[in-house]
Amino acid sequence: MSNLNGKTAVVTGAASGIGKEIALELAKAGAAVAIADLNQDGANAVAEEIKQAGGKA
Repeated sequence: MSNLNGKTAVVTGAASGIGKEIALELAKAGAAVAIADLNQDGANAVAEEIKQAGGKA
């Protein structure tokens, strides 16, 4: 994935499955990631995972 520094991505369904993996990959590419999911605990866990890896969520 190309450099996404300075960009913001919104990922719905990001608490698990494909949405989670997309959110993690976008964060690795430098994007700030806004996570949305009905599963609030799962969404918070993914946000924390991104932050622990040095990303912004």
